[in-house]
Amino acid sequence: MNNRKTFKTLLCLLAITVATQVAAQNDTKATADVTVNCDTNGPITLSVSKGATCASYSMQLFTSDIATRIGDAVLANYFSNQKIEKRTPNLKNAKFMDMGFCVLPEKEYTLLTLAYDKNGAAGSVTRTSFTTPKHKPAGNPRLTCTVTALGPDSVTVKFSPNADVAGYAICQFEAGSIDSLVSHHGPMMGFSNSSDMIRRFSGQSAYTKEMSHTWDDMIPNYDYEICALPWDKDGVYLDIVTTPVKTALLGGEGVAAVSIEIGQFGGSDDTGYFQEIVYTPNDQAAVHRDIIITEEAFNAKDMGERGVIDMLQKEIPQDPYWNQYRVDRAKWNAQPATTYVACSMARNVKGEWGKLHTKKFTTPAK
Repeated sequence: MNNRKTFKTLLCLLAITVATQVAAQNDTKATADVTVNCDTNGPITLSVSKGATCASYSMQLFTSDIATRIGDAVLANYFSNQKIEKRTPNLKNAKFMDMGFCVLPEKEYTLLTLAYDKNGAAGSVTRTSFTTPKHKPAGNPRLTCTVTALGPDSVTVKFSPNADVAGYAICQFEAGSIDSLVSHHGPMMGFSNSSDMIRRFSGQSAYTKEMSHTWDDMIPNYDYEICALPWDKDGVYLDIVTTPVKTALLGGEGVAAVSIEIGQFGGSDDTGYFQEIVYTPNDQAAVHRDIIITEEAFNAKDMGERGVIDMLQKEIPQDPYWNQYRVDRAKWNAQPATTYVACSMARNVKGEWGKLHTKKFTTPAK
């Protein structure tokens, strides 16, 4: 017997068997045929025709530059993590807006559709790319934004759409930060423009009626932009309506001071131990900063009161918790049976620092 010839024959048979199995699997994978119609100035529509083994499908719209970053192999996990709805009916010229999709004019988009079989197994991915045309707004949509209340750490805005506004989304940003936020968060979160970001970050997917919204926990005496994104009844985004606001001053011109109250000590060896401390600024404080430090470190030659003062007066813009504006109910990591010094300083609206406030305490033993 020619063993070499027999071995080659077996390899050929194995290859044919594997190819046949793969072909059979591909034939039974769930599929969905998707077409998009955006040739007219009216609403963009889509049609979906499920394949024989397709029981449901999920779809999501992305600008094409983002869609190219999402591979077919990861789409099932992406849709699952984002809780994208599974749909069951075939569709014929369904309006994009009725599916929850809105678009910018003259933009390249890709609609990603993932089919599932009756057991919920992910099948084939369909990528439907198209370019939206120039668009004349349907009717005369207008959205007005009116600041109705402004405090040191909050702002209330009334949003009033007219009858031609189909919906709108709202967001608050630090002034001048929108472009950098798109660049930083967009690739990871699935958007590449400020309109899609506002829609994603809005507290609700679509507001449709006049309403007021209050933003809290803002920085006093700070510049913000309130952005409202309307879209018309064709599901096309309109220009973003930007309302600049500056929060009111907090505090006064007198001596800024802080009272310190030692709270609960808790935790365990497994979870770690903590010490609660409440820092309460007076009505003259515009900002205050708080720490705890071990007594040993406080009394070190290179620290002392002068070192702590220098530490608290240092600007740390990358720390979002460094500047405190109201009562600070802090929970610090701490060890049992250890003596600490809680420290705080406050500054008034003129930029003048008050004195260093300290309170020494010893945590209980285990």
